[in-house]
Amino acid sequence: MNQDLLGIIMIITIVIGICVVLPIMIVWLVNKRKSHEIDKQTEILTTMLEKHPDLDPAEVMKKLNVSSKSHQTIKQKLLGNLFSGGMMTLMGLAVLIPHLCGLVFFGNKENGIYVGGMMLAIGVAFLIYYFVSKKQLSSEIEAEEKRLKELQ
Repeated sequence: MNQDLLGIIMIITIVIGICVVLPIMIVWLVNKRKSHEIDKQTEILTTMLEKHPDLDPAEVMKKLNVSSKSHQTIKQKLLGNLFSGGMMTLMGLAVLIPHLCGLVFFGNKENGIYVGGMMLAIGVAFLIYYFVSKKQLSSEIEAEEKRLKELQ
């Protein structure tokens, strides 16, 4: 009886930790990072304005925002999704094939089939997202490439 109660308490603790504490910590860290970036930008802006009072604060802020964030083009984001989809598909197949062979030849029923199937499904979803987005965003990608060529 004590082991059953201990198991239930352990499961409840793990579920509360994953479902409650982890999301709160993620939100807290993201907000802390954003506030730190804002504090640094205001510190830079105030020191620049103290040294050069003739500067336009709006232009300085525009330059700070451009330099502090890494801008990825639509094409780069799509290629990242293609890479993720390919990797997840290959990893899913790498996990799924040996477990399927074990199931067919030896009758082993393991959870690897579920893990491999989920990874394969996620990879295929990334690939579908890539091809659909590439087709729908082709005009935006071309316009963005033209704009980047004009800036260079």
